[in-house]
Amino acid sequence: MKQKRRTAGVCLFPMILYYLMLSMTGGINSAYPQENGGRFALVIGNGNYEGMGKLANPVNDAEDMGETLSSLGFEVEVVTNAGLEQMEEAVLRLRNKLAGSPGSVGLFFYAGHGVQSGGENYLLPVDARINSESLLRTRAVPLQFVLDSLKEAKNKINLVILDACRDNPFSWARSSSRGLAVVGQQPPGSIVVYSTSAGRVAQDGTGRNSVFTEELIQHIRTPGIDISEVLRRTGEAVQNKTGGAQIPAIYSQFFGFLTLAEEGPTEEDTLLSNYLPSFFDEAPRDVQLSIASAEQYAQSGQRLEGWNQLMEADPSNTNPYLVAAKVRFVLEYGDPQYNPLKYSFYNTGDKDYETASSSGTLEKKTIEFDPHAVIQRFKARPEELPSVLALQLGNFYHQVYQYYPETGPLTKKEAQAQALRWYEVAEKQSILVEESEIRRYGSLLADQGKLDEAISLLRKKMQFFAGHDEAASENLWWFLVDTYSTGGRPAEALRELDERIREVLAGKRSTDLASLYEKGAEISIHHLRKNEFERYVSEMEKKYPDRQMQGGVLRHRYAVRSGDVKSAQALAERLYQRYPVPSILKENILEGILNNYLLYPEARKDGIAFLDTQIKVNQKDPQKSFELLIYRSIYQFRTHIDLAQQTGPEKEKAILVIRESLSDLNKAEGIYKKLPNQDPEILSIIPEIKKEMEKVLQSSR
Repeated sequence: MKQKRRTAGVCLFPMILYYLMLSMTGGINSAYPQENGGRFALVIGNGNYEGMGKLANPVNDAEDMGETLSSLGFEVEVVTNAGLEQMEEAVLRLRNKLAGSPGSVGLFFYAGHGVQSGGENYLLPVDARINSESLLRTRAVPLQFVLDSLKEAKNKINLVILDACRDNPFSWARSSSRGLAVVGQQPPGSIVVYSTSAGRVAQDGTGRNSVFTEELIQHIRTPGIDISEVLRRTGEAVQNKTGGAQIPAIYSQFFGFLTLAEEGPTEEDTLLSNYLPSFFDEAPRDVQLSIASAEQYAQSGQRLEGWNQLMEADPSNTNPYLVAAKVRFVLEYGDPQYNPLKYSFYNTGDKDYETASSSGTLEKKTIEFDPHAVIQRFKARPEELPSVLALQLGNFYHQVYQYYPETGPLTKKEAQAQALRWYEVAEKQSILVEESEIRRYGSLLADQGKLDEAISLLRKKMQFFAGHDEAASENLWWFLVDTYSTGGRPAEALRELDERIREVLAGKRSTDLASLYEKGAEISIHHLRKNEFERYVSEMEKKYPDRQMQGGVLRHRYAVRSGDVKSAQALAERLYQRYPVPSILKENILEGILNNYLLYPEARKDGIAFLDTQIKVNQKDPQKSFELLIYRSIYQFRTHIDLAQQTGPEKEKAILVIRESLSDLNKAEGIYKKLPNQDPEILSIIPEIKKEMEKVLQSSR
């Protein structure tokens, strides 16, 4: 899932809640829907008594019960072998927790010695020295003190479970004081459970736990049953196991339903957990299920079926959550048809895409969807609509602005304004937290001339990611540097780089140092800052001797960028001589040189001049002739493919050049087949390149 953080004044509460719910329950619904408060438990196990009979099981009982209750969502305090003051303070802490959460569920569990006197029940601390019955009131914990404390909390429901019905350990005990007395003043909304009937004695058991606690732990974990059924099953099991000698007693003032162990997630819960995209957690459940189902279809190769699912759920595009899901779906899974309002979806059946396509079983359909027209139907202000809709509309308008010419429903300027408008709403609503979306918003701000706002956004988000997603924070820093540079403030971009270089050299950061030098050189090239360029390249070559070729390519790029044709050609020739091409399938010096020429349209003719010269100089070397011819072929094809789709004289010229490129490719193939060592992969690639060239020539007729 999505599935699953926050600082620096950015409120991430909706996202934190969403992921917290998933991590606790494995689904979207809370595991404990019956309460609006928390669950708090105090578990006491006293066994190591001073001056009276020690008990083997209570500490084990307390530890195991505490672990069980924790697994059921309780905040548990476990106290073992506690003295009087420790027991009293623990009870008061439980009371205070419950009082602070009126809808909460409280649970008090005690295992150890318990006695009755005058119809009152007392829980014995391990340090109890009670040589007279009258001292019980001051040296033991009255059960009524526990019950009164829970009553004072005024919370929803309390369970009091006592595995304390054992023989009175004191010499002054009367035979009539066996076990515990019937519960006295019981708080409303409470259930009090004795491990055996009033006046009877419970059995400790021969294993790790007492008979009662062993059975209670087993049944309290049973999912989907009410607490009354838990206690009924526990009592029945204890009665059977002890042959009727021990029958638990239940005193209840609670008349509602309480399920402590929820059933496992339903199929719907699993669907939502695995497939519901982020930020749709506020949508109605039936809407969530439609969105998650569409996502499941898409991820299994049934993108058309996923789109149909969304359309069936909202055919008139009136539900804002489903509109947001549709916008997200076309951006994520639609194949755009050179039109911001048309998208192609496919179904692959039970095959992968390639198999379905080659076997003719691929189902494909182009649909029309106009988010801009749809959103006009919603009369509410942007900030009143679901935040996820604002986010997805920001993504849609950014795509229109970035990739489509001014032939759609909006001009590029209008698309830019709309994207900024919706991203601003998403940011105010604290859901602009994906790195890619932050970069889009930042670039839109910078493109509109709001460079300071873009920088402020990026710095805030870098701080937000710091400490829990360092990779995202680092990526945004690189984007910050680029934003300074493209925004016409190279000095600040280089200042950022220099500060980062100092931090790396001081061991404060682990950023790749070579990449910092290279970025500094590239920015210096773009802005023709000669001194800074030489500093970065020289430092890189000095610290990384294996990057000499890379340094040479950067120097060649500076010469091309500055318009120094003569120096650029001389550098290109020296680099080609110094670094022979190992294989056209590997990154090599020719690619670096030719890419430099391709970066600047006014210099592309110089790239051809370089290749022509080298082909002439190396015509007697078959290996070099092959590689130079194939690179000239591809270089010419790349620089003229767009012109071949136009009309007029430029088109005719481009077609002639592409035919020359095809001729070069044929010559290169002929030379290669005569070389002693041939790579089968290269022999298979050349026909593929030919097909592309022939396809362009055919479509240009």
